[in-house]
Amino acid sequence: ARGLLPHALYWDTLDPYHYVRLEPLTEDSELLIVGGEDHKAGQVKDEADRWRRLEAWARERFPIQAVESRWSGMVMETLDGLAFIGRNPLDKENVFLATGDSGMGMTHGAIAGMLLSDLILERENPWTRLYDPSRKPVRGMAWKEFLSENANVALQYAADWLGGSQVEACEDIPRGEGAVVMRGVQKTAVYRDDQEVCHERSAVCPHLGCIVHWNNGEQTWDCPCHGSRFDALGQVINGPANSPLEKISQPEETEARFE
Repeated sequence: ARGLLPHALYWDTLDPYHYVRLEPLTEDSELLIVGGEDHKAGQVKDEADRWRRLEAWARERFPIQAVESRWSGMVMETLDGLAFIGRNPLDKENVFLATGDSGMGMTHGAIAGMLLSDLILERENPWTRLYDPSRKPVRGMAWKEFLSENANVALQYAADWLGGSQVEACEDIPRGEGAVVMRGVQKTAVYRDDQEVCHERSAVCPHLGCIVHWNNGEQTWDCPCHGSRFDALGQVINGPANSPLEKISQPEETEARFE
């Protein structure tokens, strides 16, 4: 009901933290937007349970009524909490990027507008080095986390490439879900839709070659290495990948001819 909670942006100090804000809905009611239960993309199996835990956390603290909707989004985090804004270190000189907002997109968006304009027009800007995407960690703890994160990525590569099929055949996948299936030496992302039609794509993320995982909560394929996300049919919906999961090449049919 409108007026039960003062308008503000609330958050706690847990890690990951919960946050709460209000959005007007009708003359008599408001939407309470509650977020939290963060996890690394593609590295958990309990996505749906996290919404239930988030709802339970909110009901303990606020007089909420029905849950209107549920969704998840990607938060790109850097080691120092500052965005990557500037020239893309892996691309041409005229390619710029702004990412790694670490939950501070409104602030970093304004900074990016000013900083990128100056870089494009070749004007000096005192923030260039601070937000440089190619910067390295400068603190001891940041280096420890840097090494830990890269070790985590290496572990994902090894575990997923060496692992086998999650199911034997498409018929073993419940309707509306997906699984990684081996086709010879090829890892295939197989989605079985509600009509029991199986859709197959390569399970290899086109960004840097990690194996995607099925997300039961959002019905997506998520990359556990760098956070790319693809819809059930393999179309990219979240970077750093900028192309869909590759189509599976089918062997050409041959015909014997007698003359």
